[in-house]
Amino acid sequence: MISWLSFKYILRDLENNIVVTMSYVVTQPSTDVVSAFQKMRSGLLLFLIAWIFLMVLGIWFLALLFSGAFRDYSSVLAEFSIWNVLFIIGAIIAFIGFFARFIPGVSDLARANPEFSTASLLIKIGYVVGIILVIIGLILIPIIIGIFILIVGIIFTYIGYVGMTILCIKLNNKYKNTLYLVAGILVILGIFILILEIIALALLYVALGDTIRKLQTPPTQELISV
Repeated sequence: MISWLSFKYILRDLENNIVVTMSYVVTQPSTDVVSAFQKMRSGLLLFLIAWIFLMVLGIWFLALLFSGAFRDYSSVLAEFSIWNVLFIIGAIIAFIGFFARFIPGVSDLARANPEFSTASLLIKIGYVVGIILVIIGLILIPIIIGIFILIVGIIFTYIGYVGMTILCIKLNNKYKNTLYLVAGILVILGIFILILEIIALALLYVALGDTIRKLQTPPTQELISV
């Protein structure tokens, strides 16, 4: 009789441990999702830093244009040379941030959660293919076909805008952060006003940080009494 009761308690304890373990596994965030968010966020940070850097260079460029008539030609030329080098560095940082970190991060997110597959596909098609076509179009712009390629490339970038908007809406639906929704709206408006797109990316950066913190917070475990 005693052995039978002991056996029942052992089975009950084993069942409770299994339930707790399964509950913990379900509530634990996927490390793949967190890693994808971290990659996206680091890419956005690089892009935003590069954008601020390029904005400063833009102000410097305007100052060079206005002051060039009143200064020595050789000194102005030297400053333009430095400006070109810094501009290339800023553009490379922006390229690495967006195309080598953010977009691959979105792809990783789509692999971890197929719910984001459509957004990932549109972002890759829109921005990657679009930018390639825009560059080719600019190179061939003296030829008529270059203008056509440039227009097609710009149209493709609009597909990227749609993908970004869908991504933000999906993130808002899943993680309940209004900043995602606001970012998605500003991305679309950014087609017409560039600064709004930059604000959208900054909001997306902040929202991703909040989501990462929430996902990395250990879930509260309830004690099960036998």
